[in-house]
Parts: sequence; structure tokens; C-alpha cells
Amino acid sequence: MRGSGRAGGPTAVLLGLALAAPLAGVGVFHVWSRTLVQGTGYELGRLESEHRQLLAERDRLNLEVATLRAPGRLERFARERLGMAPPAPGAVVAGMAGGKVWVGGVGDGAVQRPGPAEPDVKTSSRRREARSGPLARAPEPARP
Repeated sequence: MRGSGRAGGPTAVLLGLALAAPLAGVGVFHVWSRTLVQGTGYELGRLESEHRQLLAERDRLNLEVATLRAPGRLERFARERLGMAPPAPGAVVAGMAGGKVWVGGVGDGAVQRPGPAEPDVKTSSRRREARSGPLARAPEPARP
């Protein structure tokens, strides 16, 4: 009669542990996941702060590059620090084509090379004739 006074004995303890173990596991998992989420939140905040700092630095560097690329600043740098100056008229020879010397100076008596907006009329008409050929031209009217 000794065993009848207890409410289940060792089986009741094992049953209680079997029910409590999943609950304890869920609780531990919940605490672990909340800790992980909180740590990730802190890391995200740190990275956002770093991102804002990097964006500010990028904007500052873009402004510095734009300042350094300004034509007036480049010219001043070339004159003052590098000792550069525009060449004297007639000092630059760009090249030779067909026996003509193209000189960079103005008013020095040499044949001037046309600028980018000024087509070379002689070369353009020769190219046009070469592309169209002699047969592509309209026949000349007969003269009486």
C-alpha cells in the first residue's frame, strides 16, 4: 500500500518533464531569437550611420573634383606651378599633308588648317565625287 499514496510516482515525473521540456525549449529559443534580433538592430544602426558618413564624404569629394577640374583653376595651376604658357605664334607644327605645312600660328603667311567647324572645301568635293563617281552626275545640257 505504500505505492498507492503517491500520485503516479516516477511516471508522473517523467510525464511532467516531457511536457515541460518543449515549453522550456520554446522559451530558450524565444530569448535567443530576441537577443539575435536586438544585436542585428544595433549592427543595422551602426551601418546606417556609417553609410550616411560615406555619402557625405562622397559628396565632399565630388565637389572637390568639380573644383579641381574647373578650366580656370587648371590654367592657373599650369601657369603658376608648372610654368606653362601658350606657345608663340608659328611655334607649333601640326603636320604635313600633300606638301603643305600646317602651322599653328595666325598671320605668319603659312596655309592655315581649317577649324573643326570649317570643312575643307577641296577635300570635301573630292570625297563627294569619289563616292558618287562620274556616272552619278547629271548630264550637262547640250549647248547650241
